[in-house]
Amino acid sequence: MKKLGTFAGVFVPSFEAILGAVLFLILPLLVGAVGLWNVIIIVVLANTATLATAFSIADSSSNVQKVGAGGMYALSRHSLGMAFGGSIGIQLFIAQAASIGFYAVGFAQPLQQFLVRLPLVASAVETYGISVLVQQQIIATGIGFIAMIAALAGADFASKLQSAIFVILVASVALVLLSPVFNPQNSGEPIFTATPLGRSLVPSIGFWAAFATFFPAVTGIDAGVGMSGSLKTPGKSLARGTFLAIAVTFVVYVATSAVFGFIRHDLLTPAPGYIPSTINIFMEEPIILTVLLTGILFATGSSALSYFLTAPRTAQALVRDRVLPRSLRFLGMDFVRQGREPRVATVVTFLIFLPVIWAGDIAIASLIVGICFLVVYAWMNMAAFFERISGNPSFRPTSKGHWIISLYGFLVCIMVIVLFDYRIGIGVIGVQLIMFYLLLKYRAGNMLEGVWWGLLFSSLSWGMKRLGHIVQGTKNWRPIMGVFGFADRNEEVERLHTMARRIGEYRGFVAVNIMCPRKLDPETVTVPPGARLIRSSEDRFGTAIRTIAQAASPGGFKFNTVVVPMDTRLNLTDLIRDLMEDRVNVILSRHGKVEIGANRIDVYWKGKENGNLMALLAYIVSQSWRREQKSYSGSIRIIRKLREDEDRQIAREEMEALMNGARLGGEVLLLEPGTEPFPQTVAQTSADAALVLLGMPGKPMHQLAQAFELDELFFTRQVQQYEGMPPMLFVKAAGVFDLFA
Repeated sequence: MKKLGTFAGVFVPSFEAILGAVLFLILPLLVGAVGLWNVIIIVVLANTATLATAFSIADSSSNVQKVGAGGMYALSRHSLGMAFGGSIGIQLFIAQAASIGFYAVGFAQPLQQFLVRLPLVASAVETYGISVLVQQQIIATGIGFIAMIAALAGADFASKLQSAIFVILVASVALVLLSPVFNPQNSGEPIFTATPLGRSLVPSIGFWAAFATFFPAVTGIDAGVGMSGSLKTPGKSLARGTFLAIAVTFVVYVATSAVFGFIRHDLLTPAPGYIPSTINIFMEEPIILTVLLTGILFATGSSALSYFLTAPRTAQALVRDRVLPRSLRFLGMDFVRQGREPRVATVVTFLIFLPVIWAGDIAIASLIVGICFLVVYAWMNMAAFFERISGNPSFRPTSKGHWIISLYGFLVCIMVIVLFDYRIGIGVIGVQLIMFYLLLKYRAGNMLEGVWWGLLFSSLSWGMKRLGHIVQGTKNWRPIMGVFGFADRNEEVERLHTMARRIGEYRGFVAVNIMCPRKLDPETVTVPPGARLIRSSEDRFGTAIRTIAQAASPGGFKFNTVVVPMDTRLNLTDLIRDLMEDRVNVILSRHGKVEIGANRIDVYWKGKENGNLMALLAYIVSQSWRREQKSYSGSIRIIRKLREDEDRQIAREEMEALMNGARLGGEVLLLEPGTEPFPQTVAQTSADAALVLLGMPGKPMHQLAQAFELDELFFTRQVQQYEGMPPMLFVKAAGVFDLFA
């Protein structure tokens, strides 16, 4: 197959699709409905949307080495990936195939008015009682069949045919523009007047209704873009041909609107049995009428032919990209030996558009298909917008677009969808998203491709950079945690990872670090998903933890909480002191046994210095459990052991005020004073808990809150007394948290 250039491959199909029935049959009605100046505003506004889409097409087409077949599907697939792009492609193929029916009906409506005047046709209509609708359906089927035959002959033949039609269409447009020179008559009076129509003749039709009626005309650029697989240099031709088609047709629409604005007012006013159109206006001018009718027929017929070329190529591209299931792979075949034309898909396209013609009233079908095209255009603009703002180094288009242009194109398309019918728009977008989900699950293995990673990274990077300019006070506090475990203790690492996930991932950030002794082979280490393996000598584990905790992450995050296990390889005294001086909260984790069904969290309160942080952590963990277990019914219990000199009622009021004010939703348990060791109290009270939080023993040094003294030997002995108990977190807060924020 011979490759096409910019003019024949992109400009001509787009030009013919844009200058179709709207120019000759609808534009005079719109001028009469809202006035000349409003129509010109509508033409300008509508063309800004397609111009923005053209910039998006230029961005996408000039950024890839090979566009491939499929037009807007191929371009969107490069940016949005196989799953999302595939859902757009399926929708585009159906819309292209169905739209052939509308162009065929547009061909049939004016032709039927003249054929019925022929004696032979009039006799057949009267004999068999054929209604006007059926007459139009028969004619539309015939032109559709002819277009299919031309498409089956190949893109080379169809391109030559379109070139001939292009000449006829240009002649028709030129005649409209020059018609005032010939002083045509209607009902014995001149058609044109000396003053333009500046007001509305049909008050019932508003500006936005007229805009929605006109807008489908400018969306014909898809007819040229859809030929991407048949172009010599698609990267250049798609942009150049589309821009040229938009520019030329814009001038044509503005100029013809100006001509129609000088037509007599009565000829622009609808009446029973009369609709303002070029055919009715020039009905008494045989030469002009013949040329205009020829132009209308060839314009609508050419549009049908254009989509008979583009729709099968979209289907063929979907097959080659393995978007469609195996049972539909025949759509990419050619029944000519060694042929590469999508002839099977061409026949299927005929079978799709045929029911559209014979459905009767095609208004709803036309609306649905129009919205499908708008959704595709909207995503085409959004794809270019995503590429621009993602900042991916791989996005290096030679075009000079801007993300504001693409965003504008997207918003205008959405606005027009709302003007058409927002309910149908929601339905069309919903169906497309369902197709995206199915393709993502069954074709892409639940893996997104394309611009999404860069877009998410760019968004996160933007937000992280601005976090550095915001004070993280108690109001905004959330756990940014560094969790450290040891590679030679797999069970401990797994439990640490689970606990850290529950604390950090609900509303914070968690980074798991696995300390691997140099004597241990890293290949034998099991690393949890997302964790980082850090090799170090055993005597430098503490130094490694300090270094990681003090360093900022790429987004500017700095750990505000560190979780470490009880391990003799760590000098806990020095490590905790250093972390406290850096205002980092420290949690020592001791694993234990959990009874079946246990879901309560016990917090032992000895004051707000550690107690407030422990209560907050308990709330976070309970919310994480609630997300994991839909039927979670656990609770938080704040436990306070009274001193001999404390008043029980006052203590209860203080604790209940704390729970209610902090909105923790837990209960208060007051324990009577006693002489038994504290570990024994915990063993008796919390043996059936799922998690226990305790303040870390120790005292401030030199009256400085940041400095902290820990008797490691004493602490180790204390911890040993909790053997057989539930998991415990020993917490040391670097500051006092305000639970009432």
